[in-house]
Amino acid sequence: MKKLIFCASAALVMLASCGKSEVCDCVDTMAEGVKEMNSVKGDKTKEKVIIDKYKPKMDKCEKLDEGKSDEEKKKMEEEMKKCDGYAELTKGRK
Repeated sequence: MKKLIFCASAALVMLASCGKSEVCDCVDTMAEGVKEMNSVKGDKTKEKVIIDKYKPKMDKCEKLDEGKSDEEKKKMEEEMKKCDGYAELTKGRK
């Protein structure tokens, strides 16, 4: 269940933007978290440690698009694609 929450948080961050800004930091952090989660597949204890490690940052990242218009969110999404971590997050999804 907690892994689902982490993945949902990751999906919400995908709505955010990038440009070596706070949002890129979020995307890069999310990429690191996903990479760590993938490395411990099935180990619930380690998954919990990873979730706890990234939760404060992910909670903050989830709020980046609050109060933004659809146009602003679209611009943020376009910027997000320029972040270093974006390629890692989309690897194998094409």
